[in-house]
This record gives sequence, C-alpha cells and structure tokens, in this order.
Amino acid sequence: MKLFEPINVGPLRVKNRIVMPPMGMGYAHEDGSVSDRVLGYYDKRAASGIGMVVVENCIIDPDVLGVGPELHLHNDRYIPGLAKLAQTIKKHGAVAGIQLNHMGRQTTLGQPVAPSPIPISPRGPLPKVLTIPEIEHVAEEFVEAARRARDAGFDFVEIHGAHGYLVCEFMSPLANKREDSYGGDLDGRVRFPVQIIEGIRTVTPGFPIQFRISGSEYVEGGLTIEENSKIVKKLVAAGVASISVSAGNWQTLHYIMGPMFMQPGYLVGDAAAIKKAVDVPVIAVGRIHSVELAERVLQNNQADMVALGRALIADPEWVSKLESGHGEDIRPCISCNTCVDYVSRALEARCTVNADLGREYDSQLTPATHPLRILVVGAGPAGLEAARVARLRKHEVTLVERSSRLGGKLHVSAAAPSKGDIHNFINYLSRQVCKTGVKVETERELSKDDILAMRPNVILLATGSSPVVPPINGVKGPNVVVAEDLLMQQVAVGKRVAIVGGGGTGCETAEYLAARGHKVVILEMMAHIGLNIEAITRRWMFYELRKAGVELMTKSKVVRIEPDRVFYSNHDGEEQVFECDNVVIALGYRSNDDLDFCDEDFEISSYRIGDCQKPGTILDAVAAGANIAARI
Repeated sequence: MKLFEPINVGPLRVKNRIVMPPMGMGYAHEDGSVSDRVLGYYDKRAASGIGMVVVENCIIDPDVLGVGPELHLHNDRYIPGLAKLAQTIKKHGAVAGIQLNHMGRQTTLGQPVAPSPIPISPRGPLPKVLTIPEIEHVAEEFVEAARRARDAGFDFVEIHGAHGYLVCEFMSPLANKREDSYGGDLDGRVRFPVQIIEGIRTVTPGFPIQFRISGSEYVEGGLTIEENSKIVKKLVAAGVASISVSAGNWQTLHYIMGPMFMQPGYLVGDAAAIKKAVDVPVIAVGRIHSVELAERVLQNNQADMVALGRALIADPEWVSKLESGHGEDIRPCISCNTCVDYVSRALEARCTVNADLGREYDSQLTPATHPLRILVVGAGPAGLEAARVARLRKHEVTLVERSSRLGGKLHVSAAAPSKGDIHNFINYLSRQVCKTGVKVETERELSKDDILAMRPNVILLATGSSPVVPPINGVKGPNVVVAEDLLMQQVAVGKRVAIVGGGGTGCETAEYLAARGHKVVILEMMAHIGLNIEAITRRWMFYELRKAGVELMTKSKVVRIEPDRVFYSNHDGEEQVFECDNVVIALGYRSNDDLDFCDEDFEISSYRIGDCQKPGTILDAVAAGANIAARI
C-alpha cells in the first residue's frame, strides 16, 4: 500500500504517509503545560505506527487565548514538559511536529486582535487593529516559539495559517483591509507569514516548517483555492517544506470539522489543486476515515500524505490494525463531532465511539482475575459495548436481544439521511461481539426462570427506553404515531405532518420526511429547537430544514389533536391550528422497566446501564457499557 511508503519532508524521512494533524483536546493543565493526560493521549497514537504527528494548536501569545485549556509555548518554562511530549512521540519512530498559532480575532478569552477592525461576526467584539510594531512583535513571538520547539526536541513546526486565525486573517481579503505594506495586493497580504517563515529560518537554520492553509474559506469575499494556489508558491519560496490543506473559518465551521453530512474526502480536491502548484509534499484532510479512501487519494496522486484526524480519536490503533492485516477491526469515526462540541464549550474532548479517549494513561484493559459468567440483556450501544469489553477481559458473555437484529436505538439514529454513518458503528459493534466470542441470541425474551436456568454470575441490563407519549387530548387517535416507529418504517404517514417536539429526534424526523416530499411543521414548546444537537450540525440542519420548507414553531404547546389537525398555543397564548394528515410524537424517552424483578433483592447481582438506567446520548450508553465491563 502506498500509505506505508516512506516520504521525505525537507530533511526529514517519514516512515509512512499517515499524519496525525493538530486537534485541540483540552487535556493540558490550566496553565498550558503538558499533563499526564496529554502524554498518554499522544503516546497511544504514536505507538500505533503513525508516520507524522503534529501536536495541537500551541499558543504563542499569552494575551490571546482560545476557548479552554491549550498547550502554551510563549515562555521557556514550557520547554521541559514539551520535551517529554516530543520524546514520547519520537520513541515510537514518528516524526514529531508542533503547531504554532495566534488566535487573532477568533478568541473568546483575551483581547482579540486583527489586521483590520472587522469582528468575526455581527455580534462579535471589535478587534484591536495591530500596528506595524505590534505585527513585528507577533512575528517574533512565532520565531521564539519555533526556537523553543526545536530546543524541546521537536523535528519541525507547523504554522497555523488556516481557519481564520491571525495568519490566515492577514492573507484573507475578507479580514485584511489594510492599505499599508501588510495589506492590499497579494504580496502585501502574504508579507506577515513570509516574515514569520524567514525569521524562523534565520533563528533555527535547517529546522523544517510546515504550513497549514485553508484551501478556501468557502465564504464570499474570502480566500479561494485559485488565490491560495498563488500564495503557496510564495510560502514555499520563503522556505516552507510542506503544506497541509484544510479549509474554512469560524463562519464556515462545517468545512473545518466536517460533520456526518459532509462527504468523505470533501477537501481532497483542494489538496489536489495545491499539489499542482508546488513541488513540496502536500497533506490532504477532511473526513479521510476509511482505509480505502486514504489509499485512493495517494494512488490518484491527489496528495502526498493523508491526515486522519478524528479517525485517530475514534481508534488510536488505526495504523497498527491496518498494518497487521486487521483493518476490519478499526473502530469507525462517525463524524458526530462530539469531540469538537465538548472542546468548543471549554470541556475536555470526549468521543461517542471511544470511551477510553483522554484516559489512555490509566485505562489499561486487563484480564479479569476471576472470569465470570455475564448475561447482557439488550443489544443497543450500551449492551454491545459492555459485551465486547467484558469478553476482551476473558469473561464468559452471553448477549440476549429480543428483536431480530443488533443495534437497538442506533438504527433510529441512523435513519435520517444525514446520519447514515452510524450504520458503520452498528456494523463494527456487531462484528466485534461475534469475533471476540460473545454468545449472541436474538429474538428471545427472558423470564425469571430463564435467567435462573442460565446461572449467570452477573446480569447487565441494557434494555433501553421507550418513547414518551404525553396525555394530550387525542394523542391515542389513529393519526398519531411516535417518531421511532416512523423512522423504523413500521408506520406510514400522509403528505402533511406535524411533529411534536423539536429536539434531536424531532429534527431528524423532519429531515427524514422532508427528503421524501412531505410538508412538515415542528411544534416545540421551548424557545429553541435542536438544543441537544451538536452546534455545527444544528446550524446546517436549520438551514436545510428551512430550505426544504419545514416550519419551525417555537414556544408552541400542543393542546389537542383531532383526526385532521392539531391545535397549539403560540408564544402569545393564542390558539392556532395546523391541518395535517398525521401527528408524530418526538418528545424523548423514558427508561424501560423490563426484568424489574432484577432488583437489589434478586439473588444474582445486576446492574442497569444505558437508557434503561437514564435516557441519554449514544456517548452516554457506550461509556456506561465500557465502564461497567472494565470494573467487573
């Protein structure tokens, strides 16, 4: 495979074409120093055999921070911790780099600064315009940070010139309206990054520089792939050894961190265009999660290297599994952007499909001292993950599911047109429980006598939840269905549909119906719709639903349902009516009480996990299953 061919990046010899790009995780200490969690996170991934690792977004100016705990490199006191990190990565044979960044106007902490007095959004703060001496000072901060990176033992630095941060702002006609030597034509707008590159080459001669660029900002008036094809030539002439091609800015976040609705490899075309413009290695990014796509990008000469990103968050052993011939065991990233959502709220990154994320330094899975007979009841995400982990620990595991297939509510989540990648996770979990030797029984309901006859030592109840149906007048009529039954194609609805509830399930049901040509209205009693949906996806979903003609009615409480219409009170308390063929209830879930005899007085120890304990997200269910199985 070309993925495993070595490549030269400047003076560096990289053992393969696989790159771990910089991704802020929120695991650093509050002061920006390296923590044990940071070391464990990078160690786990470098050990897999990655060719190049680029450490996340390192702050070079203490006065302009991001959204939460980030690594810092603006003072020599950070060198010892970063030296441990560089050594941790390099001991596995990976080439280690670190990204240098100045947040510019895209900051929530500290004073935003920019080349011009243009806020990031109409509601954003007005940034301070940098004077020429201040620009020169920031350039020197980049140079000094690069010197510290070299002294810490890193093999190269990456300048963050993408995503609308300060370096990108200077290059972009969207953010740079200066009329002095740092603005105007292309040469003026590129002067700042060229000054940084030349400064680094002077202070650290021979030290390679990688540049991350947004191939296009994908917003009117911003950088385009045509202009950047000219810019990269100037950057390479200044001394850049390689180019990493991302996209977007804070106005087009779905291009930076493509959610599930974006096509796999959606930025490969930008990388291919940049590759035609320069003769240094070019790295492609953008939902390159599958082995097949990564290899195809290289075989088609669209890029020289591929960055996996969230794929390595989902499965840190991506590379070693592939190299050992076990590519089918790679845990798939579903691009749900849970990791992104947590970090954007100044929280530590978590992963829907990988419960061990962020705990790598203390979560070694060990065989059970005394293997048990474990019965898992319910094959949704909590039950499947519990069975998988328990079996890996050498327990004897039986998984019983009353339906004909494994996956539980994951199938409901996967029904919306934009959520199809969830099927990949269903397939992975199903394949793993069988491969590890879990005994699986479907289409079976258990009685108390059945369980006693099986003689388990421990019972894990993962029986899930059922849709909430409130006592609305008329809710039991034949024209009323629950969203789950609709999404599972167990019922059909007419042309005009009212959805009661504007949470995640309600929005996904609207998307499902709108794609099939239905006229849809969402009635939500709260002030906002889709609050439990990841922010980038929510913004896109609102746009798509409105484009499809879906009416989004907030502060609208349903008061009664009749055979051909639904009555609701609006935000002024006035009664309104929507004529419809069917009403769909999407008001969340309540825990199932199946096997309620398995209480604290039952003779066999039992634990409730996932939705049957408390309805939650897929992440909650997977984490619950993994955690209980790891400690039994």
